[in-house]
Amino acid sequence: MSILLAGNAGVVADVDEARNVQIYQTIPGYPAAGGFYSVSGKSGAAAIAAALATDTTLMSARLAAGSARKAYLVRMRVMMHTLTIGAAGGVPGVLGIQKFTTATPTGGAARTPVRLGPTKGSATDMTDVRDNNAALTVTSVVFTDEGPWCLTPSAGVSPNPIEWVVEWNNVAPWELGAGDGICLRTRQVGPATATWFFTYVLYWFER
Repeated sequence: MSILLAGNAGVVADVDEARNVQIYQTIPGYPAAGGFYSVSGKSGAAAIAAALATDTTLMSARLAAGSARKAYLVRMRVMMHTLTIGAAGGVPGVLGIQKFTTATPTGGAARTPVRLGPTKGSATDMTDVRDNNAALTVTSVVFTDEGPWCLTPSAGVSPNPIEWVVEWNNVAPWELGAGDGICLRTRQVGPATATWFFTYVLYWFER
C-alpha cells in the first residue's frame, strides 16, 4: 500500500510502505498566452560544404524582441548524414548550440513553428526560425552562452547517420528572454573532403 501526496498540479509524491518517496516531475499547464511548440527544418537540398569554416551559423530561432513571455527549450534532435565520405583519418568538424541576441540572422529558408495543442494557448513568439546549408548572415548578431557540442560526419567508409539529442528538461529548460535566440553553429572547421546533410526538430514552451 502506498500514500499519494497531491498538490495543485496533481500527484507530486508517492510514499510506499518502506517510506521510500518517488517524486513526480510535473510540467506547466497551458497558459492563456503561450503554450507548447515545435519546429522542424533542414539544411536544404544542397550538402553542407566540405571544410566549412568555424563559426558558420546554419540554423537560428529567435524569440521576438517585444515578447512579454520567456521561451523554455526542452529538447532538440539533430540528424546528420554523410553525403560525400571524407578521406580516412580526417579530423571531424564540430557543431554546437549557442545563444545569441541583439539582431536576427537572415537568409536561408524560413520555418514555421506549430502549436502542440492546436486549440490551446496562443501563437508562438518564436517568430523567426531559419536554416541554410552554407551560412546565415549574422550582421550585428551577438553570440553569448555556449550549449552542447557534437561531432559532425567526417572520415571513413560508413555513411551511417549521427543522431544528436539534447534533453534540457532532464536538468532544467534552457531559458530565452525577449530578443534572445539559439543557433546551430560550427565550432571547428569541417574536414577537407566530407560533405553532409542535417535535419532538426526543436521543442519548447512559452509562458
